[in-house]
Amino acid sequence: MSKRRILVPALLAAGALLTGPVSPAQAADDVYLAAGLRGASEVGAPGDADGASTVVLKVSGNQVTFAARWNGIGVPTAGRVHAGAKGTEGDVRLDLLPGSLPASALGVTGTVTASADVVDALVENPGGFYANLSDAAHPKGAVRGQFHRLSRPIDLNGVLHGGDQATISASTGTQAGGRATWWLRPGGSSIAYTVTWSGLGRVTAGHLHKGAPGRHGAVAAELFTVPRGLPANVTGVTGETPVAPKVAKHLAAGPGGYHADLRTAESGDGRAAARLSGAAFTHPRGFTAEVLRGSQIYACTELPAGGYGFTQLGVTATLKRGIEHTFVTPASGPPQWVAPDGSAVRGAVFSRTPNGAHIPELVLDATQAGAGAGLLAQATQILRLNTTGGVAPAGACEPGAEVSVPYGADYVFLG
Repeated sequence: MSKRRILVPALLAAGALLTGPVSPAQAADDVYLAAGLRGASEVGAPGDADGASTVVLKVSGNQVTFAARWNGIGVPTAGRVHAGAKGTEGDVRLDLLPGSLPASALGVTGTVTASADVVDALVENPGGFYANLSDAAHPKGAVRGQFHRLSRPIDLNGVLHGGDQATISASTGTQAGGRATWWLRPGGSSIAYTVTWSGLGRVTAGHLHKGAPGRHGAVAAELFTVPRGLPANVTGVTGETPVAPKVAKHLAAGPGGYHADLRTAESGDGRAAARLSGAAFTHPRGFTAEVLRGSQIYACTELPAGGYGFTQLGVTATLKRGIEHTFVTPASGPPQWVAPDGSAVRGAVFSRTPNGAHIPELVLDATQAGAGAGLLAQATQILRLNTTGGVAPAGACEPGAEVSVPYGADYVFLG
């Protein structure tokens, strides 16, 4: 194998969108789909009861760019898109992860090429397809979820970042036209990392070094490694790796004394290196918040067709991360979600998907209604997925009566 050395200048910047700038013409043609995966949704063999994942697809012509982030499961050994309705098994239509991932990984992004018939079917009927992640303990599937069409473009980087804000960043370009962007968040005895790249070939490792780019500083932390290289279609990875507490402390206090380094199969001992910066910046976040305690609230009102029945009065729910979910105004809404940091959004329903004996799954457009920075400050869409319970009582009722019906759901916030 030939080896070439990559030495690159450091550019202190937060980085661009994973999928690149989107022109109005491109946005009109691109289709975005999202799925919330759970172990309970697996068919044919038990999934991981504690597992969850978010998978987002951007369909642009015959190119399908994906971003996936998971928790509660082992590192995926396979990630695929299948044709099949909820509760059924179907054939594989897209193989997203045809290779090994690093042990510290919590998410990946990349691109695959799809045939015209798969693209047409996926765009016309997203609910007829599902994402499935397998791990070593669940070779037939650890988590699964059906796709839903989003109403507008999102930044797939947000899915990689999850719900936490990075504190350190770096962006670099190479003489050969390659590019890499890093985001890091040191804390305690670990470093959370996200890195995306283009034009660098098959990436085999990501390291944190002491010293400036271009100098062989000591490796302070091995963020990830895949000796045989990541799958060739993968262009980004996120994860968290344990480090000595002093490394995390020193990095947080003086990021300019370190650089991040990507190694590739093609470059051998060459490096794509970028000096790190602690300059404040924000980035999109994409995360799931499960309902911890929740009730759909109904009131007995007169129905348009005559008689009385229970209709929606409101909702009250506490989600993970301390998010509170209510109606702004009883009966008329709109629904709102408020985070402890003061960021907040209000939702308007874009689509509904029936979910058997449970309240429907929803895709909602989000409007900002709180602080300009924080957990929900960049959310543009909300999905209510994997619903359980919450259905209004059937039959006649006493006018003015109210009832609270417990429910569960995963709320996915994307931006």
